[in-house]
Amino acid sequence: MASPSSPAQVQILHYHGQSFVVGLLWHPLSSLTGYMREARQFGREQAMDIVAVRRTDSIIQAGFAARSAGAVKGMYSLAAVLAGQLGDSWIAAWRIAPNEDRYGLVAVFEGAVIPGSDRVGSAEDIQRKVEQLLGRSIHFAETFLPEEFQRGGRPLEIEALLEPRHLRREHRLHPLVFGLSPGERIRVAGVGILLIASLIGWQQWDAYSSRQIREAAIAAEQVRLAELAELNARAPTEQSLQALEHPWATRPSVDALVEGCQAAIDGLPLSIAGWVFVTAMCNGELLLATYKRTGNSTAAGFIQAAHGYFADSPAFFDQGNSATLRSSLSLPLAGDETLLNASDALAGLTSWLHERSLKPTLKEIPFQVSKPPALPGQPESAVPALPDWKHFELTFSSDLPPAALLRDVPGTGFRLNSITTQLKNYQLSWSVTGDLYAR
Repeated sequence: MASPSSPAQVQILHYHGQSFVVGLLWHPLSSLTGYMREARQFGREQAMDIVAVRRTDSIIQAGFAARSAGAVKGMYSLAAVLAGQLGDSWIAAWRIAPNEDRYGLVAVFEGAVIPGSDRVGSAEDIQRKVEQLLGRSIHFAETFLPEEFQRGGRPLEIEALLEPRHLRREHRLHPLVFGLSPGERIRVAGVGILLIASLIGWQQWDAYSSRQIREAAIAAEQVRLAELAELNARAPTEQSLQALEHPWATRPSVDALVEGCQAAIDGLPLSIAGWVFVTAMCNGELLLATYKRTGNSTAAGFIQAAHGYFADSPAFFDQGNSATLRSSLSLPLAGDETLLNASDALAGLTSWLHERSLKPTLKEIPFQVSKPPALPGQPESAVPALPDWKHFELTFSSDLPPAALLRDVPGTGFRLNSITTQLKNYQLSWSVTGDLYAR
């Protein structure tokens, strides 16, 4: 029977009197002879001092943890134990205990534990992660999933797989130490001799191909984890991987974009060295401002004067009579949220705009789903399922600035694409485009 551990990412489960660690940070090691030196370097960079090393015919991979998270020498890596029995390509999830709403998850592809898949979480969290893994260009040879997930496969016999007779010394965690021991030097030399023999013949290309496939899958997962880290750095609350699949989660809220863009546009001078302001567009990441030459003003004078306002040089067009300047913005992101029913969302937003004498144009944007490219040597990917939410595009114009118009606008699922302003007859007019997402 499993028992819960701390709420940290690394968790300790207990089966048959043994302690199993879940939540290791898995990282591939590229050096066949100096992999422990590489592991120590990575451990220092990540402030982690406990490691489990997996060596197979096709990969050397290390799972890292910190003592402060509860992992200690002698415990077993649960992912390593399962990988030693279930093979090189599989995904498995299981309920931790009958009276708990917690599930474990491990996924292995081409012999490597997929980063981020060695974890324990709620039923919702683990089901969402399973959907993400099964929806990618990875084809698992075996699927072990609970019946309540309704994703096929067969249940995982976790108690049987973790019996003491299946545990091996190489599945244990041990501390990272510095330098090479005499025994390690002997093992490195032995690996070098074996390496020379293994590089002969057709196995060279087979090993290379397998490594390319594996590294592509791991690299894709690491990109997603980096994207999640960037989202969490700019979002008000911690986000899950599921948020990366929701376009509204990775964009600024209406209030944040209006405030940031309005301030950037208001800071634009109406004239720079005889060039007058014409129009500006702000999308939350970039501000583009267009100026037009008047009188005997020159491009050289405009370039020199513009340096006081913009870091980038202007881009000229219209035979040198117009120019565009740009500057970057970094606004906080809204993060994920629960969407409203489509009819309620549409009625609420349009009614709010109509009450302010605005005439929005609203249209639904159909989804276009295409097959993701298959990894080298893998079968063709299935077409992903359509999202379970709808997307509407909204536009409207006004003589009033968005900061005044959109105060307290219903913001659930509503994000702005851009704010554009144009100067005509000494009067600014404004155009707003946005997206509404709803169930």
